[in-house]
Amino acid sequence: MKFNETFAESGEKPRFISKPNPLVERSFQIFEFQEEKRSYEPVGEYTLLDHDEAVDITQKKVMNLIAIMNEKQRLIDFKNLTNERILYNIISTNPDSEQQKVMFRTYDGSGVSKENAVLTLDRGVFHEES
Repeated sequence: MKFNETFAESGEKPRFISKPNPLVERSFQIFEFQEEKRSYEPVGEYTLLDHDEAVDITQKKVMNLIAIMNEKQRLIDFKNLTNERILYNIISTNPDSEQQKVMFRTYDGSGVSKENAVLTLDRGVFHEES
């Protein structure tokens, strides 16, 4: 199926979308569709830390992240472009914090992994426990 057949023609909106952050270079805002407001509202941000990464690779990573958040199975395969593994860990935050952070790291098989990007989401987006 084509994208138009699944979302545009059906009138269904994906739960999550992303847009480049106009204020921060190499950062993407993440929006969630709020049914009661009938609009997308900001719920997070993906910020690239490794400025050596090619822009098209970062865009593909964000597109895959949004696809996963929307529970889609088809992802962009770009492993032949990077020869790296993507690792992540959830950063512990204060239970009273309104945001949850995830650190993404890349590992190329030599030495240690290096910080690649930070995903920050409003707590409660996925109804997680504190």
